[in-house]
Amino acid sequence: MIPNVEIISGIRELDDLLSGFKSGEITLIDGDSSLISNIPNQICVNTYRMFHASVVYIDGGMCTDPYKISRYARKMEMDQKEVLEHVFISRAFTVYQLTTLIQERLEDIILRYKPRVLIVGRFPLLYFDSDVPSKEAQVLLRNNLHKIKEFTTKYSLVTVFTNSGSSVLSNFRNVRNILFDGVDEVVLMRQNDLVTRVDAVKKGASTVILHLSKEQLRLCDFGLVM
Repeated sequence: MIPNVEIISGIRELDDLLSGFKSGEITLIDGDSSLISNIPNQICVNTYRMFHASVVYIDGGMCTDPYKISRYARKMEMDQKEVLEHVFISRAFTVYQLTTLIQERLEDIILRYKPRVLIVGRFPLLYFDSDVPSKEAQVLLRNNLHKIKEFTTKYSLVTVFTNSGSSVLSNFRNVRNILFDGVDEVVLMRQNDLVTRVDAVKKGASTVILHLSKEQLRLCDFGLVM
């Protein structure tokens, strides 16, 4: 086991609030802030920059963009090819594919690539699929959470989930309650004009990101504005 691993997001206010994303813990990033979509890309780069270690990135909603990972690597003056060679992406297009990936393949992937970070992008999205019965979706979500928690603890992973899109996570099908109960920390990032309020729900602490302040990276630095 690797103790006391902490990975930063690259957003100073968020990293100060959390003291980094910690090994052995699952953090859910929820909210409607435009900053959320690029946090996984920055974590991928920072994982390699800090530890020369790999990331396993499970894409549950067509959210991975190697170009943006590469762009942030270039901004951090890192070799883009080296960084991308240490990001292993697996995509799931249905909740059943996601379940198979987590329940049957994920441990082999972890043993093969020895990542320090596991990211599941848009983890809740597929559980809202109308073709999947509500109770079945809830059972699958609980089972998958349990398995990810098991691997997070067993392999001292830094595990990060992002929400289902550009809005605060819905509690339709009880998904929000199940997720909030099953993770170690919930980070709510809610945007209002040029300000994002960040709440670490379980820690009971908060901060504010001023997108255009002199000390904060601008939106274009995150690849959100061309």
